[in-house]
Amino acid sequence: MGWPTASEIGIETRIALTEAPISTWKTSYGYDVTAMLVQVIADIAAYCRRPLGFDQQTLTQVYDGGSYMLMASNPPIISVTSVTDNETEEVLDPDDDDYWVYDRYVRLPRPTDVVRIQLKDRTPQLYTVVYVGGYDDDATPLPADVKEVCAEIASRTLLRVDQQYRVYQNVDQFQDGEIRSIFPDKEKAFADQYAKLARNGRVMTVIR
Repeated sequence: MGWPTASEIGIETRIALTEAPISTWKTSYGYDVTAMLVQVIADIAAYCRRPLGFDQQTLTQVYDGGSYMLMASNPPIISVTSVTDNETEEVLDPDDDDYWVYDRYVRLPRPTDVVRIQLKDRTPQLYTVVYVGGYDDDATPLPADVKEVCAEIASRTLLRVDQQYRVYQNVDQFQDGEIRSIFPDKEKAFADQYAKLARNGRVMTVIR
């Protein structure tokens, strides 16, 4: 889906990797760069508040009342299948301007002055939105800045691991799942890269 590959990270860092088994790239001392890259992608998704990651998929989200901006948890929104008012069981019609679709949210009409009090209506599970959202390799490729940050963090991680291996000759400390012992505070270690994501608006608004 446009993410850097383990072999590309090996080329970037000039560290020789071997593919064994197929699609699994490791260093000469057994460090699994493919698994490390999966963890880096998961860390980026967590930082950007995307619990479902970045892959394009069909999702159903339920929203409480009190807001006219129904924020998608997996933008960009590619298409909307349906928007339903669960209280009235009415399926809203975009042709009648019942809602409008934007990149990151579905917007409902603002109420008239007569029913403006509904702004405070916090009815739970008031709206249900079914939509297709996220990135793929065709129409909605992964943003370049997200890919670049991923490549930079993965390269730094591999270089740090390789340096420690050459200094200490201790393979065991680099087994899968031990990355956090090397970087106890990932957001601090990669603060400059995470700041790029924040500046470019990649960190999602918290979904109610």
